[in-house]
Amino acid sequence: EITRVITMRLQTVDGLSAYLASVQDDVASVIIGKRTVLRARTASDAIDMRLTIDERVKDLALKFGTQVPKSKLYRFPKELASLPGCLFHLRRGPLLGSIVGHEDERSVLRNLFLNASFDLSFRMLAPRCIMHREGGTFEELPAYDLAMQSNAAVVLDHGTDIFIWLGAELAAQEGQSAAALAACRTLAEELSELRFPAPRILSFKEGSSQARYFVSRLIPAHKDPTYEQESRFPQLRTLTPEQRSRLKSSFIHFDDHSFCEWMRSLKLVPPEPS
Repeated sequence: EITRVITMRLQTVDGLSAYLASVQDDVASVIIGKRTVLRARTASDAIDMRLTIDERVKDLALKFGTQVPKSKLYRFPKELASLPGCLFHLRRGPLLGSIVGHEDERSVLRNLFLNASFDLSFRMLAPRCIMHREGGTFEELPAYDLAMQSNAAVVLDHGTDIFIWLGAELAAQEGQSAAALAACRTLAEELSELRFPAPRILSFKEGSSQARYFVSRLIPAHKDPTYEQESRFPQLRTLTPEQRSRLKSSFIHFDDHSFCEWMRSLKLVPPEPS
């Protein structure tokens, strides 16, 4: 009888900050996401899991964060600053939210997520938002609804789906919209080239009924104060006052929390943007 003993040396740290800095936010969000989705077998389970995410985010802030002086609010640890954003996408996205039409569709997505590689799993949690710029270049932006600018085309990669959104002003210019759409489709094909299962690539115009699938995957930041919008979405500063006014008037009011509103509802200070 042979006994094999395997040893491993683990690095140690002498401070809480160094310990937290050793945690990879993206890996932690995927692990938390898979454990959470595994328990969300029904629609009612998914609601419970959204509440569980809220509690875990609060627990992390209370355990590792700091209390704001003369306030009941807590700051989330800066070493884990991107984790709450990923978990916010998880709780309102198609895995736990209600933006996919039928529970059967959500079950399929959850099964794909639980069996997916790390890269695909992370993209299913946190969508990647890329705006088409004049001259055929692209700019990566935070996945906020402030990207829905009428003179632009936007690609949103959410793992199993890649959406191409054309603003109404751009869509009205036949030649430019065709070129932008072709460039965005080429980018979408490059993003999904080695991905399995192959994602759907869907394109639609601003204001169309299908555009709701695109809109619902973006963080609704249009209700936030201007200073918060600019700090988290700096591209806004490049818009003219007229463009900003048109963008503001294009949004429809609904009750969903923005990321900052959600954090404050948990008695937490939203993390500073990276």
